[in-house]
Amino acid sequence: MPGKLELIVGPMRSNKTAELLRRIETRREYARQYVMLLKPSADTKAAAGLVESRNRNGCGKMEAVEFPSHDPWPVLPVIAETEQRIGKRVECVAIDEGQFVHDLFLFTKRLLDSGHDVMVSGLELDFRGMPFGEMLDLSWLVRTYAGNLTELVAYCSCGAKALYPQRLIDSKPAHYSSSVIMAGDNYEPRCERHFVLPGRPH
Repeated sequence: MPGKLELIVGPMRSNKTAELLRRIETRREYARQYVMLLKPSADTKAAAGLVESRNRNGCGKMEAVEFPSHDPWPVLPVIAETEQRIGKRVECVAIDEGQFVHDLFLFTKRLLDSGHDVMVSGLELDFRGMPFGEMLDLSWLVRTYAGNLTELVAYCSCGAKALYPQRLIDSKPAHYSSSVIMAGDNYEPRCERHFVLPGRPH
């Protein structure tokens, strides 16, 4: 029987990771499920092998299986080895910062077809306001595998609903030509009015 997909999306500072960790904790504590948390290597928000929320009122941090962002497939034998070690199925696989994961759609579909529930949190848009990775593609899997989509909200400093992740370099808006993924970059949520993108072609 296929698993179900829980997709958690929203802009920066909308507590996506906090919500993911909360759901993991709930499954572990109340449903007694084994939940394997995965972290792509491009996520530098926390130390290696850890997923951590910036929300101080959240679940804090959890250990995670880290994998190369460009190749999630080696995780499959890790799941199989874990199941052999614990003597039961890994009921759920959770992925934080899904926008960084190459082959996210196919990898998630493989997990669902194998009977694992999957939870994925991540950004829908990059700093240019364009689709980020394959996060938007997962909405098809939500519909097809009877899952659910949670859209979290963040707010611009003006109080309006934030739609975009504003990248700042040296406290200034990043240029359109800068790399999509940069180590140590800084973001804040912005509304349509206050989102700034120097060098945007259109």
